[in-house]
Amino acid sequence: MIVSKLEYQKRDPKRVNLYIDGKFYCGISIDTLAKHSLYDGLEIEEDVLNDILVEEISLRFWNRVLEYISRAPKSEFQILKYLKELRFKKKGIWYKEDLEIEWDTLFNSTVERLKKYKYIDDENFARMFVQSRLRVKPRGKSVLVGELLSKGVSKDIAQKVCDEEIEDEYDVLKKTFEKKYRGKEFDMKDSKMVNFLLRKGFSWDLIQRLQRDDD
Repeated sequence: MIVSKLEYQKRDPKRVNLYIDGKFYCGISIDTLAKHSLYDGLEIEEDVLNDILVEEISLRFWNRVLEYISRAPKSEFQILKYLKELRFKKKGIWYKEDLEIEWDTLFNSTVERLKKYKYIDDENFARMFVQSRLRVKPRGKSVLVGELLSKGVSKDIAQKVCDEEIEDEYDVLKKTFEKKYRGKEFDMKDSKMVNFLLRKGFSWDLIQRLQRDDD
């Protein structure tokens, strides 16, 4: 097999189209080009071509996931979900369906690399999530724990972070009620008020305490 042509892409000069035996094989980065010392006329083995393609796919997933986490912090679960969805979205575009690649290994190594560089950290993610909720949409621990679980954060981390970030849940309840009912007094007989606080994750005991304090 012969590298018959290498041409820089018009839209992205940092990428090169690789042609093998006169046919387009794949697009590669200039880093891959340099790493494998590719040039027109180079004789190349099929297994080397496959290695190049796998490296290129890995790099593309890595770059995309960096863009993904740059928009907002993400949990490990969300990263893996994104990578799996991207795999199916780019099938037939970035790679042929018969490409021999261990996808689970690729995705897990991507996640481990993100952890190594501190780009993802479930405890830090949970802490920022809870802090943001308390500022914008205050709610009780049970709801916050549930929201973190839905994002793939482990129950132990979710509970630990909520316990540390919410030292006084009753104070959060009062702020939640005041934000919703501005200046009104709490009334246990008002089912809308009670159900609102229950939906926000506050216990019956805390809600009753609010009534006692208002009496």
